[in-house]
Amino acid sequence: MDKYRDNFSDRIKPKMDYSSGMGQVKIEPFKESQMALVKSLFAKEEREQFFSDAYGEILTDLFVAWLKSEPHATKERDFLYASAMALGSVKAKMVGIEMYGANMAFIQNQNKQSQEGETNE
Repeated sequence: MDKYRDNFSDRIKPKMDYSSGMGQVKIEPFKESQMALVKSLFAKEEREQFFSDAYGEILTDLFVAWLKSEPHATKERDFLYASAMALGSVKAKMVGIEMYGANMAFIQNQNKQSQEGETNE
């Protein structure tokens, strides 16, 4: 229960630095943003590790099933191969979406600059 109480108090109380002494309180605007950055980087690494592990396990299962299939079972083998290729396409699409999301601020900045350039001409 204490960890929830600490999290609650960290989010409610203002971010202040009392270390300056002399009764002065210094507001730290970057403390919260730094904590959010650390948490997001950790979440991204964990997500990447999770999906890489899951992708590897599923692909291995499909390959083992393909090896266990009879050589004359072409429809089954084609299905397993197509499933593996579809899994690769899904992963590629997810990586593309994540990359687009990470680059969104840069893209929006470029769009704003190009629009401002068009209005100035």
